[in-house]
Amino acid sequence: RLIKQWVSSRALPPERLREYVRRNPEDEDAFQHYLSIIRAKPGRVVTRTEEEFDAELRKRITQETI
Repeated sequence: RLIKQWVSSRALPPERLREYVRRNPEDEDAFQHYLSIIRAKPGRVVTRTEEEFDAELRKRITQETI
């Protein structure tokens, strides 16, 4: 498919890649590429669990109040 070519060539805009990943959960390469884009953005944090999210949120709130 054309979308596979875009994903493999890294030419798909992040918003479109996100939608592609959501609709094609079996495409591990696209998912890993999307994660690498998200992780490369400054200030972005990817959490795997609700507990990790809560801890990160508490950490950031504490940093803002100091």
